[in-house]
Amino acid sequence: MKKIVAIFVCAFVGSALRYLLTPIGDPNHLLTIMAINVIGCFFLPLVTGALPLILPVAPHVVTGLSVGLVGSFTTYSTFSVDTVHLLQQHAYGPAVLYVSGTLLLGWLAASLSLRIAKHLVKEDRGL
Repeated sequence: MKKIVAIFVCAFVGSALRYLLTPIGDPNHLLTIMAINVIGCFFLPLVTGALPLILPVAPHVVTGLSVGLVGSFTTYSTFSVDTVHLLQQHAYGPAVLYVSGTLLLGWLAASLSLRIAKHLVKEDRGL
């Protein structure tokens, strides 16, 4: 039950943050969604990898932060629908840039985050 409550509370925060960052009619919508997803790619490894090893955090809190906060903040479905809309508009160049940019930047963010997480854990353990 603790995990469900943690997910619920953290999901409220994550979805509210995303809502505040993505106003309807925003001309920079694609860049905003890309940034949100890249930020999520950065924070997920820290939350699931380093945090529980460095701080005495209960498992339900880690689940709440990862599944709830990061999961509700990021948005694969919007990324997918935006890509379909670009393709339907025959905006192939922007579609390729959007998909490849999101994937590449997400991979780089997650890779950087994993390196930071490993460094933090080593430092915390005195290695």
